Amino acid sequence: MAATPTSVTETADALPALREPRTAVDILANVRALTPVIREEADATQAQAFLTDRMREALRAAGAYRVGFSRRHGGPQMSLTDQTRMVESVATADAGIAWNVAVLAATGFYAGRLGDAAFAELYPELDLPTCGSFHPKGKAVEVPGGYRVTGRWKFGSGIRSADRIVAGVEVQRDGEPVRTPDGSVLTLGVWLPKEQVSLLDDWHVIGLRGSSSQGYTVTDVFVPAEHSFDRFFAPTGDADPLNKHVELPFYSMAGISVGLAQHAVDLATGHLRDRKPTERQLTLLGEAVSYVRAARSLVLDGMRAIDEQIFTEGTVPDELTMARGDAPMAQEFTRVVLDRCGEILGSQVVYESFPFERLVRDSTGVTAHASTWRSRWTSVGQTLVAMGESR
Repeated sequence: MAATPTSVTETADALPALREPRTAVDILANVRALTPVIREEADATQAQAFLTDRMREALRAAGAYRVGFSRRHGGPQMSLTDQTRMVESVATADAGIAWNVAVLAATGFYAGRLGDAAFAELYPELDLPTCGSFHPKGKAVEVPGGYRVTGRWKFGSGIRSADRIVAGVEVQRDGEPVRTPDGSVLTLGVWLPKEQVSLLDDWHVIGLRGSSSQGYTVTDVFVPAEHSFDRFFAPTGDADPLNKHVELPFYSMAGISVGLAQHAVDLATGHLRDRKPTERQLTLLGEAVSYVRAARSLVLDGMRAIDEQIFTEGTVPDELTMARGDAPMAQEFTRVVLDRCGEILGSQVVYESFPFERLVRDSTGVTAHASTWRSRWTSVGQTLVAMGESR
């Protein structure tokens, strides 16, 4: 089962002064102020493979879990651009902690699909981080009032720090799959009863260990119908901005690659300040930072294009496919940055005691995620051909 959260007051004395997290500006400032805490908690998070109590509660106090809540629900309704900046800021100190932030920032997206009564029941406050996985899909058998759910899911990132857990299920009725009008099986996201969730001991990895991306399982648990949402709902221009499209929650993950690359540049810069750098080293550093700037500009430009559409009333976003190619490109740039900074730092990069080796491992973890697969470029190419034009 996911751990019961420590109260914010139990850790408040150990945190820097934070603003009341009412707006995106407040939350960004808070998260940046937590940089020393992130650095202090990174090793322990890595060692135990999930956020420490102090780190989890620091992020709660900063407002990092509430960024996806709409203004209608009292949230900051943070733009994707600012969410990406927030994730990058954390990744500059530790990519594993940033992964938790990016995933748990989707809480408001899930909550926004609930009806008013279920929302009030499940989210009496906004700072209740929610994690979930939708693959492989579980099974939801229709029963009076809801569903009997059974499933085993992988990659439940952030689950050890989550107060709520969702999962993807295919619906069955009378032993047959329920079909949507297009013939596909109806897939729901459901809120699982947390006390009946069992965690799997399957998160033994070389990178992003601190993301706590364990698998989890439930067997024949009841989920009320109102604690579910259509996982593949049609895009709509009338919804709250961050609920206009099913794919919006995780675009901010591209900020992890950018922050990780910046972390490498910071290590290389600090190394050269302690000695007389060669011309070759200075050239490598200049090249590396240019790649970081290019990755950041690429990712944020894509986020701004999406934000412009989702925050325009009545507009259905159509920029999402083009932005799919930005995360794998940012990760390509990060590989180059790690190569250049590794050459600057020399033989010390092979030692576990030196922080650079974790960057290499975490970068491998990022590369394994579907958001950075090169196959994302296929959909971009298909879109361009369908449009009959290039950009």
